[in-house]
Amino acid sequence: MNSRAQTREPQPDGSIVSVDAAHDAVVFYRHLSHPVAQVWPYLSRPALLRRWLAAADRLDPAEGGGVVLRWLNTDTEGRTVIATGTVTAYDPPTLLQLDLEPHGRVRFELADEGGGATLAFSAALPAPIERPALLLAGWHLHLDYLAQALDGGAVDWPGWDPARDWQPLHDAYVARGL
Repeated sequence: MNSRAQTREPQPDGSIVSVDAAHDAVVFYRHLSHPVAQVWPYLSRPALLRRWLAAADRLDPAEGGGVVLRWLNTDTEGRTVIATGTVTAYDPPTLLQLDLEPHGRVRFELADEGGGATLAFSAALPAPIERPALLLAGWHLHLDYLAQALDGGAVDWPGWDPARDWQPLHDAYVARGL
């Protein structure tokens, strides 16, 4: 499956918010057309995480558990990103929070809403966030991939092309002044 429709203009919906004096966060709110019970496994099961985010080489499903995520696409410089850390909040089926190096405190919160679910996503990092458009575009794309995975798709990681898949989103966030 191609990761993005080629005829659509990117619609940047992420923002940067201040968390406290020392941290800012990349924030997204998405409506998903699937109920929480269907979305939760895509956040917490390694085989399903792989379809939209990364290979979960380790994901201990409990607070205090270890996490090792290996991105299956490369960063903008062609490197494989490996994030390691700890599960810092785990309340199935509505809350998963991971403290990850280098991605910061990554939080997924789900709530049932009108036949589907709302997802509140944030990734908090030391302020000010360097290269916010880069982070916004990356998380935006992965959340798009989550919606595709919920509909039965999976990202073609070997065919992933940053110029096609990531760059248009990055450019849209830059155009917003981020």
